[in-house]
Amino acid sequence: MSEEAQIVFLYAQDDVPGEILDEMDRQRPDNFALRFVEQNSNAAHRLEAIASADYIIGYPGDPSPRELDCAPNLKLLQLLSAGYEHVDLDEFRKRSIPVANNGGANAPTVAEHAIMLMLALYKKLPLHHNALVNGIWLGSEETLNMRELRGKTLGIVGFGRIGQEVARVARGFQTTTLYHDAVRACVSLEAELAAEPRSLEALLSESDVVTLHTSLNAASAKLINAKTLSLMKSTAILINTSRGPIVDEQALGQALREGRIAGAGLDVFETEPTAADNVLLSLPNVVCTSHIAGITLDTWYRRIDFGYHNVQRVAAGKQPDSVVS
Repeated sequence: MSEEAQIVFLYAQDDVPGEILDEMDRQRPDNFALRFVEQNSNAAHRLEAIASADYIIGYPGDPSPRELDCAPNLKLLQLLSAGYEHVDLDEFRKRSIPVANNGGANAPTVAEHAIMLMLALYKKLPLHHNALVNGIWLGSEETLNMRELRGKTLGIVGFGRIGQEVARVARGFQTTTLYHDAVRACVSLEAELAAEPRSLEALLSESDVVTLHTSLNAASAKLINAKTLSLMKSTAILINTSRGPIVDEQALGQALREGRIAGAGLDVFETEPTAADNVLLSLPNVVCTSHIAGITLDTWYRRIDFGYHNVQRVAAGKQPDSVVS
């Protein structure tokens, strides 16, 4: 490692609070220089910074293949996100540059967000909140339409770091927890999280709550569609805090309108930002947020820690953790 190995942080000004930029500078490892480059900065300035980089911390899509051609010393792209579907992995493989995601830094907050959406649906939170702010006291009017998460059967689709964290949190609600994943978890982890493997079809038919935590790829695109929705209980709810295109929104809207499932909690959409006239936004049995499940102030500190951890691993001649390329 050179005396001044260069870390370039490609950041979006609207997404990263100033205190996080300060924290990144404070926690910068010894013998590394840190350079902040705003994503939308002047193209020449951005290219010059990327060309000087030994390590880049940034978002999927940065840097572009053309910019990669100008970065002969780049040794690692460290993503701030868990998702990497917008990274051209082939371009990085051709150059033998590893790409790592955030190592589960957002798992705790995504898990909390998924549980929050479950509870908001079961307790009809938007209905009660909106009634009160509009001067309506519903009292016990809707209570017999409300449910508890406690003791329900929870089906987790995708059992990586986030899916496992959901199972961990759900233990406090004494759920029966099922999971579906292409790779079965080790027996000790299944025992720790009291989670039982199932086929997708069995999980959908048995679960009271289905929560999606799989990555977006060719196999998972529109995994939840008219056919798979038809396997769910009419009393079941669907939660999606992973990626919007995993769900066929048209099929979901129809299932919700016809009462073939009871509700949906969505943090992500097929197209983002979603259109204001998206029918899902107007349904009374849907609770929505704007792709924020993985973003909290606490998450940023974990992202910084993990990013610097990986930079130092690569500088020491080791493989980075959480490699996706």
